[in-house]
Amino acid sequence: MANFYGLDYLFDLLSTYSREVSELRGQEHSNEIWLREKNLWLDRKRWIEASQPRIRQNRVPQSELLESLTTSAKANQLDIQEQSFGENKSTPNYQSVAVRLKLAGALQNVIKWLVQIQQPELFQAVTTFSLKSANEPPTVTLELEIARWYAPNP
Repeated sequence: MANFYGLDYLFDLLSTYSREVSELRGQEHSNEIWLREKNLWLDRKRWIEASQPRIRQNRVPQSELLESLTTSAKANQLDIQEQSFGENKSTPNYQSVAVRLKLAGALQNVIKWLVQIQQPELFQAVTTFSLKSANEPPTVTLELEIARWYAPNP
């Protein structure tokens, strides 16, 4: 009977150690991938540090974002129905500001505008999105929140 319990205990240990070895091999594989891609991620980090905008003194970043978005929306023949400010966030890695817009216009103009405002060098993206078809098929109503990310204050 003691042999039975002893073997059961040893098999449990073997199972536990096999699982741990498997997890460590998985971690090792993941770490190897990260090491192979190290230069890519370091290049991206340098690009972000050099390109990410900073909040300038005596400026209101939400107003600047809202102004740039409304100007580009009007240039793309979109009708602005509502506009408001979203939530500001501040973390050790970035600061973000957001605005909310409700727009109407032709679907092709909405798509073209969305592509323009989400370019990587602008550091802004759509964070919430709702698209509804209007009574006339190519016309849509769009409700969205757009955020812009700034470099943290030094």
